[in-house]
Amino acid sequence: MILNTGIESMTESEKVLLQSQQLQKLVERSYEKTSFYQERMQAIGLTPNEIQTINDISKLPLMTSKDLTNNYPFGLLTIPISGIARFQQRSDFNTAVGFTQQDISHQVEMLCRTLVACHIITSSVIMIAPQSLDTDSIVSLQQAAESIGITVISSPLPNVTSQIKTLLDFGVTTIFSTPDILFQLADFLKNAGFSTRDLPLMNILCEAHHCSATVRKSLEEQFQIPVYTIYGLAELMNLGIAGECHKQNWLHIHEDHFYPEIIDPHTGSIISNNQPGELVLTTLSREAMPLIRYRTGDMALLEHKPCTCGRTSARLKLVTAK
Repeated sequence: MILNTGIESMTESEKVLLQSQQLQKLVERSYEKTSFYQERMQAIGLTPNEIQTINDISKLPLMTSKDLTNNYPFGLLTIPISGIARFQQRSDFNTAVGFTQQDISHQVEMLCRTLVACHIITSSVIMIAPQSLDTDSIVSLQQAAESIGITVISSPLPNVTSQIKTLLDFGVTTIFSTPDILFQLADFLKNAGFSTRDLPLMNILCEAHHCSATVRKSLEEQFQIPVYTIYGLAELMNLGIAGECHKQNWLHIHEDHFYPEIIDPHTGSIISNNQPGELVLTTLSREAMPLIRYRTGDMALLEHKPCTCGRTSARLKLVTAK
């Protein structure tokens, strides 16, 4: 099942046209509204008029986390503070990312796509372990699930015993959690003489940075159900940039909102031909605080061939996370 066929199954020409239009508008607005982008482009003799297609993106300078810190808290905003619905801070409290209500709505819709891609739909019951995500991401994931008819169990769940009771009492079919918590659940059940198969769970969701291939394999062996991952990044969007489908064939990037590139981390040049490098992302649809060619610090691979699930979006595989 595909939630948004028109976007998730775009042809290559449709995708290029959409992304080119988005990039043009993004660069024009960022140049006009922020001294940061204006000064960066002027320093290399680049004007917004020179960005006509998505292929021109390589002309634009790269960004790093230092740029976010140096412009904290409002220097990268392209709208008045009164238009900001939410600020998300990183744990170092030197970086803040602003979102409008539309930006938040986009995140919720992206999470909806991923839930449907993992066959987590109306008949599902999901429990979101509070230790697994920041508060904003929990709210967005809950809103996404509720909007497509999924039942959400919201509870503080202070210990393993309480979590198991909730899973059984409510017939929870999906849990979003960290691998550490899930391994604790499995160990507790084993020591108590029970099995993970005694739980009603049908699938598991984890944040991609927490769930390497080795960890996923171990979880799937212990629970005997699929484990799906969702990718996010604190500086861009904590959860939902990309997510797996039921084929578990890498993470589908929501390319109507994020444009991915892979670069050589030493030279900054673009790498093609499915070679590993540093993931760079551009927030094509971001209203409050656009980030253009942001270096994520994550080493990754990109696959542009369509997935057997029917989606044509580029797919991401983390090699090493920062």
